[in-house]
Amino acid sequence: MQLPALNIARDMGWYIVAADGNPEAEGRNLCHQFVNIDLKDTPSLITAARRIRESRGLDAVFTAGTDFSLAVALIAEELNLPGHSPQAAALATDKVLMRRRFREKGVPSPDFTEIGPDDDITFLTRGIPGPWVVKPVDSMGARGVVKIESRELLAAALIEARAYSFSRRALVETYVEGSEYSLDALVEDGRLIRCGLADRHIFYPPCFIEMGHTIPSTLNSEDTEGIWKVFEMAIKALGLTRGAAKGDIRFSPSGPVVGEIAARLSGGYMSGWTYPYSSGIEPTRGALRLAAGLSASVPESSKKLVCAEKALIGIEGTVHLLDGREEALVLPGVKEVFLRYTPGMSLRFPRNNVEKAGNVIAVGADSKEAEERAMAALRKLNLVLNPSDNITGAFLDASEPFPPDAFNIENEAELSSFLNKLWDAHTPRPSRGFQAAPDEKLFVPPPPSSSVIDYTGRSIADVLDILSSLGLLCLAENSDAVVLSDFWKALIKGGLPGGRWYLEHRN
Repeated sequence: MQLPALNIARDMGWYIVAADGNPEAEGRNLCHQFVNIDLKDTPSLITAARRIRESRGLDAVFTAGTDFSLAVALIAEELNLPGHSPQAAALATDKVLMRRRFREKGVPSPDFTEIGPDDDITFLTRGIPGPWVVKPVDSMGARGVVKIESRELLAAALIEARAYSFSRRALVETYVEGSEYSLDALVEDGRLIRCGLADRHIFYPPCFIEMGHTIPSTLNSEDTEGIWKVFEMAIKALGLTRGAAKGDIRFSPSGPVVGEIAARLSGGYMSGWTYPYSSGIEPTRGALRLAAGLSASVPESSKKLVCAEKALIGIEGTVHLLDGREEALVLPGVKEVFLRYTPGMSLRFPRNNVEKAGNVIAVGADSKEAEERAMAALRKLNLVLNPSDNITGAFLDASEPFPPDAFNIENEAELSSFLNKLWDAHTPRPSRGFQAAPDEKLFVPPPPSSSVIDYTGRSIADVLDILSSLGLLCLAENSDAVVLSDFWKALIKGGLPGGRWYLEHRN
């Protein structure tokens, strides 16, 4: 998420020093000097900043899309650099402090309580109406965030949330119904500069997995203005006065409700990619200028496009291959393809927004065209799992509601009848591969036509055609066809990667 800032700073002719705990950080080659420091080690970052100032001068400190806006504010205060105050950054980092401030200032936000490691759960949550969302007090990317309907599930959800919290604290708040929106803005001496409002596409409860976003939002102008006003109210309540601000806001039946505010530009490809592609405006450039004590100087929009980001998700297993980037990039409107896993890496169905296998970005004249182009790009990506890893088989055997099936056949009466008859006649075996037919090919009668699609927009017929083109099965109507119910179980549960794993695995 720092790549746009690094590239823009270079374009402006600035000398760049970057810090990261990973000595092989992706943006390392874009900076002039690199310091290998764990970003949670704020004192070491301050020491490094002092050393840089003494050796050649230091004009700005900056981050985008990370949890470390408080560290940035502390460095800025220590070295008398422009930026949000540490007090405001702390309020925008610690969700309990944020909620308390919103309550004090009348900013609409959910009912909540804080749960520490040794607190009495029953007592503290007694006055908080359900259903509930449990989340870490100080994390991002939906790590450890889960919706629960029953108090009996609180203890397990709190264990998960605390595991992602630096301070081992969790927040329990009332779940707010409604569509969710992301906002980016710059704040120049208290004045709000709007930099994009996007529709967020959240799926797969009880987790909150963002499968993409579309910008600009399709929300009507009156409701859009209402969201911006509540966002500005929240920014003022936190005391953010110079730098970037990012918000997640739900539009509930009673109006906009603030999920959270961050003292930085957004992650999730919005500030660095989708808003610039749709508008021609780079919020990062303005945010960097503010960090250096300059005017943001945000230009007027030079484009009127719609930009859609979509996520590629996987299932449990080990990545054997993930490619198709070049094939996707030549499609109309496709701007970016990010593949986040390489061969040998462990993969699972995402429980948060940092576990997705990849992302694509596409533009169009309207939201329908942009989203269709992004989905077409997803279908060009090729995720193949290692057929020798039985973790995938265990996933395909699972019957819990989460992770969900790749194909939801609940409302597909004819297809459900076809599969239920098959499964009643031939109980599916554990997914450990099939005993190959004499010609090493599985014969499958074509199923009834169905409109159901998977995460990428593929139909079951599409998946069968791909497996057939790979020589792994043959669609046939003949009476000698080998019909294995466990193949269908693998296909419904795991989509193309699951069906292919099943066909390539051997006992």
